[in-house]
Amino acid sequence: MSIKNLYHQKLLTEIDKLKSKSSESETQWVQRYLGTNKLFYNFSTKQLVDLVKNFIKESNLSPSKTIELLNSLYQNGTTYNEIAIAGKIVNFSKINNKNFDPNNLDLWLNYTCGWAENDGLCQSNFTADVLLSNWSEWSKILKQFNQSQNINKRRASLVLLTKSVDKSPDLRLSKLAFANIEKLKGETDILITKAVSWLLRSLVAFHKSEVLKYLEDNKDSLPKIAYREALSKALTGRKYNNQKKKN
Repeated sequence: MSIKNLYHQKLLTEIDKLKSKSSESETQWVQRYLGTNKLFYNFSTKQLVDLVKNFIKESNLSPSKTIELLNSLYQNGTTYNEIAIAGKIVNFSKINNKNFDPNNLDLWLNYTCGWAENDGLCQSNFTADVLLSNWSEWSKILKQFNQSQNINKRRASLVLLTKSVDKSPDLRLSKLAFANIEKLKGETDILITKAVSWLLRSLVAFHKSEVLKYLEDNKDSLPKIAYREALSKALTGRKYNNQKKKN
């Protein structure tokens, strides 16, 4: 596929400079771990972050041009690295502010695959202040994601709330978090079961008593790993671990 966006082309040139040779078995292992269905080039997180920061500084893109670049990266990217770069651009370019249109995520999540691509976009890029400043639109899209046929959007309906409920006691956030958990608690795919656990553990920060009650009321219907990890978090402050290793 021919890449028409000139800034996307520039990023591909930078990726080509950084990519290192890995054995086929190593590459396949990393791809399986990340859950990606795309090519993977092995360079470090620091190299990725430095690449994005330098690119943003040199390019000085307007918000609209940044969105155009992100559309190209998500829609046309054939490597995991392009998707990882896109997630960092959302953060470092500062477009993840109160003017951000959450409907952009509806497009981008059509092209993510696996927990790493999903979470690189959804985990920490959008604060409680951003969500609450445009709550009618954010709550609408999060409810849509929650019932989507696309598992990456269903996961996003949970992951997008993890940072917010951990940092804000606002009841609008926690109410939607519990509602989205309730609708997905019966799923068995690890993309969902681990996200249910994650969101329940995040809710402990301001809603521990509600989490404990929810766990008691739904002990038999929640994913077992979500129940164990969230209960341990509420009671001890630590995530459950079979091997008792440091979290």
